[in-house]
Amino acid sequence: MEAEYEVRYKGCTLSPIAFGDGEFYTAMVIIGTPDGEQRASGALGQFACALSARQYALACGMADVDHRDPPLPDWPVRIELRQFAHRAKAV
Repeated sequence: MEAEYEVRYKGCTLSPIAFGDGEFYTAMVIIGTPDGEQRASGALGQFACALSARQYALACGMADVDHRDPPLPDWPVRIELRQFAHRAKAV
């Protein structure tokens, strides 16, 4: 897994990463600080395409540098439909 590009943001280096995970792409970001420290976000969510995953990872990295909450993803991550315990009777 490698970052395809790096973005400079407020003195930090953000490396958004998307890696294939079955039919989805998992997003994560590596943040490099000006003093040489690096930290990885861990998995940030799963997305339908690599571009969406990298865009979200970049937005999360910017939020981390700004010390604010990460954005909500615009792609629902694996929607699970609940099964009903009782079926409705036909009338």
